[in-house]
Amino acid sequence: MLTKLANEIMTAPVVTITSDKTVAAAARVMLDNNVGSLAVVDGDGQYVGLLSESKYIPEETVLPYLRQTVLRVLGSELGDPENIEEVIKSTRDKLVGDAMRDNAPTVSPDTHLAEVAKLMVETESHHLPVVEDGKPVGMVSRHDMLTLFAEGE
Repeated sequence: MLTKLANEIMTAPVVTITSDKTVAAAARVMLDNNVGSLAVVDGDGQYVGLLSESKYIPEETVLPYLRQTVLRVLGSELGDPENIEEVIKSTRDKLVGDAMRDNAPTVSPDTHLAEVAKLMVETESHHLPVVEDGKPVGMVSRHDMLTLFAEGE
């Protein structure tokens, strides 16, 4: 039986950004560090949210008042997929604080991987910040979970 904990497979140190930076700057940090998410922290390094690369990809959402679905990128409505480049240009200066997921689930370093996996499935998360004393200390991604399959190779 596996008894591994989050801190045994997490990526550390975690890459962070503050909420006052632009989503363009956040995209550059993700690319430069080859990561799919950033832990958003305040000036004291306390965890306040998560910004994931999936926020940069159009997602379909239902707008009840229009009774139809629309595509959204970083919270901006994309009426027609043909306008994706215009939406990207118009949202580059949006702040991380306005685009981040502030209620993203987190785990502690001593969370068992069974609970990590369950939380990822239940919340449809690809990344879970590992937080200790309010500060992010690592990140567990679905990619990190692959290490369990590769062990012993």
